[in-house]
Amino acid sequence: MAGAGTAAGCAPQVSTQQEVALGADYSRQINQQLPLVNDAATNQFVNQLGRQIAAGADQRGIRYNFYVVNSDVVNAFAIPGGHIYINRGLIERTDNLAELAGVLAHEIGHVAERHGIEQMQKAQNANTALSVVYGVLLGRQPTGVEQTVVQVGGGAVFASYGRQAEREADAVAVGYLVRSGINPAGLPSFFQKLLAMQQRNPSRVEQWFSTHPTTQERVAATQAMIQQTPGAQGGNLTTDTRAYQSFKARVAALQPVPQDRRGR
Repeated sequence: MAGAGTAAGCAPQVSTQQEVALGADYSRQINQQLPLVNDAATNQFVNQLGRQIAAGADQRGIRYNFYVVNSDVVNAFAIPGGHIYINRGLIERTDNLAELAGVLAHEIGHVAERHGIEQMQKAQNANTALSVVYGVLLGRQPTGVEQTVVQVGGGAVFASYGRQAEREADAVAVGYLVRSGINPAGLPSFFQKLLAMQQRNPSRVEQWFSTHPTTQERVAATQAMIQQTPGAQGGNLTTDTRAYQSFKARVAALQPVPQDRRGR
């Protein structure tokens, strides 16, 4: 699903090598501005889990990198080239390893299916890209020096996809999870949890729903995918581990998030 580097039409295709270079550039910009968690043990766990899933997902040999954002907003997103960001607010609201793994597998699906490249092709204004990232992850627009970064370094990195891309990412995620030995039921389980949270307190998950259209129909569709996937209901698949619960407790004990923290 090769896309194009600027606007739709006759723009040249983007190779995997170009995608990796582009993703590395955008990741550097984003990492300079987002409040990333710098705890080594936390990052090691997320990267080990994410790369375990990615190893059986993307056959292009891309090295995936996973980052924990110190924000209580429930969300996650991916940019081309294998850079995936997940908010600590999402981690804290999972019950087990399978639920976090489901989200990671879904975001890996966006990269492997090159949805970000397709979004770039559709972009009409490259300078909106990092503004979208800030709005999605932190629930606010960039200000001051951040706005300068957006204006200077903006590009077509988008944190939201259409419904078809979301369905595709769900579908491939189920297979990724089974191949990595993780119970794919965590994916619809987490979707269901978010729907319940939306009814109780919409503000806690509004950013997730603005970028990941989630409905009961999507939950049912994902459950149907699991029913149809060989080995997806095997008793040897991992749902949770003590290591995950220790990791989650460590995340909860980290230094509080910035003043834009919400949902508590």
